[in-house]
Amino acid sequence: MITWMQRHKKWLVITIWVSTIAFVGAGFVGWGSYKYGSSSGAVALVGNKKIKISDLQDEYNILYAKYQDALGDSFNQEVAKQFNLQKIAYDMLVQKFILLNYASDLGLYITDEEVAKTLVKVEAFLKNGKFNKDIYLKVLKQNRTNPTDFENKIKQDLLAKKIQTILKTKLTKNEIDNIGILNSITDRVSINIIESKKIKVDVSEAKIKNYWSINKENYKSLQKYKIAISKIKITSDEKSSKKIALKKYLNLKKGNLSFDETLVVDQNSNMIIPNEIGKVAKPIKYNGNYVIVKLLEKQPSKILPFNKVKTLVKKDYIANQRQFLLRDKVDELKANFKGVDIGFVSQNTKEKISSLTDFQTRQLINHILNSNEIINYIIFDDKAVVYKITDSKFAQNLRVKDNFEMETLLQNIKNTTITTNLIKQLQNRYEIISNMRVN
Repeated sequence: MITWMQRHKKWLVITIWVSTIAFVGAGFVGWGSYKYGSSSGAVALVGNKKIKISDLQDEYNILYAKYQDALGDSFNQEVAKQFNLQKIAYDMLVQKFILLNYASDLGLYITDEEVAKTLVKVEAFLKNGKFNKDIYLKVLKQNRTNPTDFENKIKQDLLAKKIQTILKTKLTKNEIDNIGILNSITDRVSINIIESKKIKVDVSEAKIKNYWSINKENYKSLQKYKIAISKIKITSDEKSSKKIALKKYLNLKKGNLSFDETLVVDQNSNMIIPNEIGKVAKPIKYNGNYVIVKLLEKQPSKILPFNKVKTLVKKDYIANQRQFLLRDKVDELKANFKGVDIGFVSQNTKEKISSLTDFQTRQLINHILNSNEIINYIIFDDKAVVYKITDSKFAQNLRVKDNFEMETLLQNIKNTTITTNLIKQLQNRYEIISNMRVN
C-alpha cells in the first residue's frame, strides 16, 4: 500500500482538502515523534497567514480518519507514519493557505450567513431536524475546539472551495470520446508473485552495525526541555481560578515569586513549551489546573548508541535489504519470465487476485492497464508482482455507468491539475516560512 501511495502521492497532495465539517467525530490521533523548529503556536507562515499547530493536528486527524474509513484495518498509525501522513497534511495546508492568500488579494471573502448555512446542514448539530446551539457547543467541546476557531476554519474551507469553483472547467467532447476508448481496453495477463518475507537476509551484527553507522541520524533521542512550572487548581469557580492564575503569572514573570518545581519533558509532551529560554508562558488549562511554564533549558536530541537501538535497527535493516533483494528477484523474473495466467483484466474487474489484498489487486490492475511494457512489475511493502501482458482487446457491452465514473475521475484530475499549476505560480508570490522538520 505504501508503494502505491508513494507512486500516486502527487494526486493525494493536490488541493483535495478535507472539510472542517469532517473534523466533527474524526477523533484525536497522536502522530508520534515529529519535530518542530519552533515550539511557538505556528508550524508555518504562508504569505500573511499563519498555519497553527492545531490546524495541522486537525487536518491530520481528518485525513487519518478518511484513509482508515476507506482502507479499513490495513491502514493504521504505523502505515500513516511510514507514508509520512503528517507531511501530507502539512503540504495540503500550505497549498490551501496559498489559495487563501490569493483569495484575499482578489477581494473574496466568506460571510457569516454562508457559515450559518453550512452549520445548519451538519447532522451532528441537529435536533429534530433543526440546528441546536447547545448540541453544537457540546460537540465542539468534545472535539477540543470552540465556535470561533471552528467557524474560522469553515470560512477557510468555503473560501478555498470558492476559488476552486471559479477555476473549474468542463471536459471537451474529444476528451469524453477518448474516455470510452480507454475504458474499454482489457489485457490478458500472466503473473508471478514474490513475497519479501521469503527472502533471506544476512543479519550478522557487523552488517546491522554498518547500517546503523550509515543511518544513525535516524536513531536519535527526543529533544528535551527543562522547565519550571507552577500549578493553580481549577475550582468550581473557574473564573476566580483564572484570575488567581493570571495574578500569579504576572508575579512569576516579574520574579516576585518562585516556581513550584522544575522538571524535564520531551518533545512528545502535551505541555505547551515557550519558544524562548527564560520566557514565561501565560496560564493554560492542563489536567484540571492552570499551569504556568518557564523554559529554562533546551536539551537537543542526540544520536543513540548502537546497543540501545539494535533491535529497531535490525528490523529496519531487514526491511531495507528485502526491498533491495526483492528488486534483484524482479530483474531475474523479468529476464526469464514464467507466470500463472489470470485471464483478462480491465477497469471493471471486481475479482480479487489470489495472494493479494483487495487494495493490492486494484493497484496491480491499474498498473497493468497503464503499462507501456509487455513485461513489467509492481512492488508493494510485502511482495512484488511481475506480470506479462499476453493479449489485449476491447471489451464488449461496456456499461454507461463505467464511462460516467471514468469521466468523473478525469474531470476531477483536469480541475485539480489547473489548481495545482496555479499554486505553483503563486508559490513565487507568497513567501512560505516553515518551522516544521519531519524525520
